[in-house]
Amino acid sequence: MQLAGWNLIDEKAGVLWREYSFSKGAKATTLVFRGAEGLVVVSPATGLEARDYDALKEIGEVRALIANNTFHHLGQLPWRAHFPEAVSYCPPRAVKALHKKVPSVAFQSMDALALPENVRYEDPPGFKTGEVVLSVGTARGSVWYTGDLLTNLQSIPKAPVGWLFSWTDSGPGYRLFRPGVWLFIKDKKAAREWALARVAKEPPAIVIPGHGPAIDAADVAEQTRVQLERL
Repeated sequence: MQLAGWNLIDEKAGVLWREYSFSKGAKATTLVFRGAEGLVVVSPATGLEARDYDALKEIGEVRALIANNTFHHLGQLPWRAHFPEAVSYCPPRAVKALHKKVPSVAFQSMDALALPENVRYEDPPGFKTGEVVLSVGTARGSVWYTGDLLTNLQSIPKAPVGWLFSWTDSGPGYRLFRPGVWLFIKDKKAAREWALARVAKEPPAIVIPGHGPAIDAADVAEQTRVQLERL
């Protein structure tokens, strides 16, 4: 199956992804998967055309829109306009902040979202206002969505901002996103212990980062472990 503008990983599980621009030179990544009651969209993209939304109808109806943290909310309003029946969700500790940032959207806690047996959601310990980390079981193995913890930036900003990315080894390529660690994490020890236990228990076959294209490689689990060791 080909869905214009979308990259399909598993049709049965409804797993797709695409990149989108949210400001000049900056991109983020949207994940779609089949939930318990319809399609779930994580970090809804901005700047889409009607055909991009409509393409998803080939695999299901959009029922949930997830802001995976307090920054990935920019696509909520256009997606809600196109799918008025969809409900918006976010990490439990992010509800209050997002109600202030996007007062027209009635965000609900991720704890209220029913998920099928092949999907696992976690709000990792150590984060200030939460982060949605998901794994979706597919025929190819576990597909992870890592939010802003791990990214796959294909390029970094020009100097002087770019120096920060170089100094912290936050890109280009698949990396622990150190600026995100500073911004979102308050207890690195707790986050690190959780992350390493997670990759040991359910190693990913494919990783969809919050920023950058999917990492689909034979050694993606080992790459992931190495980066999480840097927390």
